[in-house]
Amino acid sequence: MAAKQTKTPAPEADAASAGKKEDASAGKKRRGKKVLAVPVLLVVLVVAAYGYMSLGKKKAAAAPGSPTTTVGGPIVDENSLTVNLRDGHYLEFTVGIQVNPGQSQTTLVKDQAIVLDILNNQAQGLTEAKLLEPGGPARLKLDIMRALDNEWPGLVQAVYFEQFVMQ
Repeated sequence: MAAKQTKTPAPEADAASAGKKEDASAGKKRRGKKVLAVPVLLVVLVVAAYGYMSLGKKKAAAAPGSPTTTVGGPIVDENSLTVNLRDGHYLEFTVGIQVNPGQSQTTLVKDQAIVLDILNNQAQGLTEAKLLEPGGPARLKLDIMRALDNEWPGLVQAVYFEQFVMQ
């Protein structure tokens, strides 16, 4: 009687078929991740677009009472000034004066002696205590703006302190 022989697959064939099964299951997992990633990406994009649009509406709604950023003219930098304050302390500051759009800065450059006199007079009228109060430097800026506007109406848009040291 002849013995029945069963074919057992070679170990290499076993590994290859197992690898194919693993590749097939990994491919299904990858396809599942891709299918899941598309709706998640769409949801993220919709939320981001909604946030961007609602933020833009809030900015537009807040415009009437809030400061706005406008394109200004050139800024003229003045030399550093040291001024004796009214109470015996001193203030060292540097000012940048921005002219209104369409205006020329040549007036401020040509009449620099007048500008320096205005800056000195406005600072000398204050005390260290007044400048240390909340809004003290802002008050000085406003005083300088008013004085410059009295001398050259409509020329100056803003005053900036680049350096501000008291002692």
